Amino acid sequence: MRSSVKIFSNFEYKKQFLPGISNQVLLNNAQLQVYRIEDYLRDIVIPVLPYRTSFNFLIFVTKGHIVQQLETGSHRLNTNSILLIRQGNITATLEISRDAEGFFVVFENEITESLALNRQLFNFFFTSPFVKLPTPAVRWLSQLVQLMEEELTMKNASLEVAIGVFRPFLQKIIASAAEGHGNMTRATEISLHFRELVQQHHLKQRQVSYYAQKLNITENYLNKVVKQATGKPPKQWINEVNILHSQILLQDGGRDISSVAFELNFQSPNYFARLFRQVTGESPTNYKKRVAINVSK
Repeated sequence: MRSSVKIFSNFEYKKQFLPGISNQVLLNNAQLQVYRIEDYLRDIVIPVLPYRTSFNFLIFVTKGHIVQQLETGSHRLNTNSILLIRQGNITATLEISRDAEGFFVVFENEITESLALNRQLFNFFFTSPFVKLPTPAVRWLSQLVQLMEEELTMKNASLEVAIGVFRPFLQKIIASAAEGHGNMTRATEISLHFRELVQQHHLKQRQVSYYAQKLNITENYLNKVVKQATGKPPKQWINEVNILHSQILLQDGGRDISSVAFELNFQSPNYFARLFRQVTGESPTNYKKRVAINVSK
């Protein structure tokens, strides 16, 4: 089965969403890249259909605001906010103010692997992808990201030097995110692994028992800890992820509801429609019409 959500490489992302950028930026394939929001994102074409990326990226807003979808929710990044989006996450830029400023940092998995911060980053990505930064941290992080930017744009740029600056940059974000959050509980850790597995397997596996088996725990225990950590039972997470994918497909005017239902392995279009209404509060027909109106404006 083909992927229900398009995966963009760094090059494809730029070509799809940023038609006015220079060839130098378009062809930049470095493992670590830094761009200014005001130069790179402000003219992004809205609306943007949800997508995945083959790279990680971080949005650091220092002025104005950006609204960014991340999986089944969205985040409004006001001044001094950061959102970190992991490779493979479903995301889309929903809104960006005309005065938005800040930084867009692209980094491949190889970068974080070389920094030996894997466990800290795993926890951060899942527990606090969105961070509201205190003023002292903003000044410090702004200086670091500008140093990375300067190094990466020099004639004899050194990726190693830029990575050396990127490490304390990430550590400062992690430290800021950790403020007000205690140590990760066993329930939170299990729920994070569960949600990761759902993203990987939801097209074929919709039984809670499957995920409990993958996590080597009982189904009852998985139900208990996921509800405790997130406020929602595992089955609701599975349903919401599947309906999110269906919403993405329904935004394609060339697809009908039945084909979307079968592509996502629902047992029938009627069952899909009932679950869609249960999750979203509207029918897939109404959703498809509403999206078509918004796109045509």
